[in-house]
Parts: sequence; C-alpha cells; structure tokens
Amino acid sequence: MNITSRFVLLGIASLAAAVSLPAGAQVYVGSPGAKLLDSVLGGPRWAPVSTLDVAGVTLGMTPDEARAALRKSGFAPNAKDPQQDGWSAIVSQRAAERIGGNVDRSKVPMFTKVKGTQGETVEVWYAATREGPRASSIKYRMPTVRMERAAFLKGVADKYGNPTFQEGARGLWCTKPEKVCASYASQQLPTLVIESSHAFHEVDLTTGQRYRDEQKALTAAAVEASAPKDAKASF
Repeated sequence: MNITSRFVLLGIASLAAAVSLPAGAQVYVGSPGAKLLDSVLGGPRWAPVSTLDVAGVTLGMTPDEARAALRKSGFAPNAKDPQQDGWSAIVSQRAAERIGGNVDRSKVPMFTKVKGTQGETVEVWYAATREGPRASSIKYRMPTVRMERAAFLKGVADKYGNPTFQEGARGLWCTKPEKVCASYASQQLPTLVIESSHAFHEVDLTTGQRYRDEQKALTAAAVEASAPKDAKASF
C-alpha cells in the first residue's frame, strides 16, 4: 500500500477515532487508536530512525562524513562551513565566567548547506559534542513547482516505508518507545518528518529532545568539574 493510499485510510480511521476513541488515542503506547491503526495498516509502524538517511547523511555523522555523503549523492558542498564554538570552548568559556582564566577559542563546523540542480536544498546541522561535531539535524527541501506531490510521496514511501503517524500530507517515523508520536508533540527520540505544503516538499531528520537535553547535561557537568561552586564564605 503506497503512502497516498495510507493518507486516505488514515482519514477514515481518524474520523472513526474522533467519534469513538478517547482524547489520548494518538498516544502510541498500545492505545486503542494505535491498535486500530495497526490492525488496519498491517502491524507496528516503529521505524529504525537512527539508521535512516537524508541524501546519504545519517544522524551522528562527522562534518567530513556528512560532506562526503552529500558529494556521493550528487551535491557539491562549499569549501568551508560556517563555524561555531567547539565543546572545549563552550566549557572553558562558562568555567571562566565563574573563576576567570584563559578561554578556549576553538571552532567547529556549525552546518553544511548544499543546493541541487533541481532547486532542492539540504542542510546538515551539527551539535558540538564532547566527541566533536556530530550531525543532529538533516533537512531536505524541494520546491513544489519542481515536483508533483504524488511523486514526492511515492519517493518517500519507496525510501522510508510506512510512517508511524500521519496527519494530512504530514508523516512521522518515530523511534520505539516514543510516548507520543504526533505532529502536535515534541519528539523525545530520533524522528523523521515529511511534509508536503503549498510551497515545499520537506524531509526532516532530527535527534529529538532527549539528545539535546543529554548534551546540555554533559556540558553542565563538565563546567562543574572545571569550576566547581565550592567557594567558602569569607565575610
């Protein structure tokens, strides 16, 4: 069953759900709504999101790996990417705010942006992690004036299979055990989102909020280790 047909089926199932299912039926943890859609659409729809790619780029790639993947997919990255503070620079700057001292000024790539011959663009954004910059968001955008919606949706279905959740021309591929896989929710785990709007067809692959929170916690712990709040009162 192709993704266009699944959008139609979802509309029918959603209408039934709106009438007979509780408000939380879109929560995908064995809820009645999830079970109904599974029975109609043929089984669980969790996706191995961490292994999916957009234009050859997967989450967690280094800038060099991402740029090589983009070149292999037919894109031509610029010679240099915009820069951001690296992990050690972030930690040292925040530690210096507490105890002073020298500040690390090291930089790492912030994002890689490429444009294709059909007007499409790909943006790969990097998180400055302890291990170095890693791809945390990959977004593909194609103008609708260059591709019919049906062709885009077919390409999505051929590459990624069936989504976990659909709403109109928007589909989400969620990682088990994401508690709420729906367009109104902030996804905690790696997620692939596709959307066909009036102006653009888009594919967006992201690490999720849990990853961002973990990186913040690791940074805070490193700052605390470098400049602990252990001063003693001297008044």
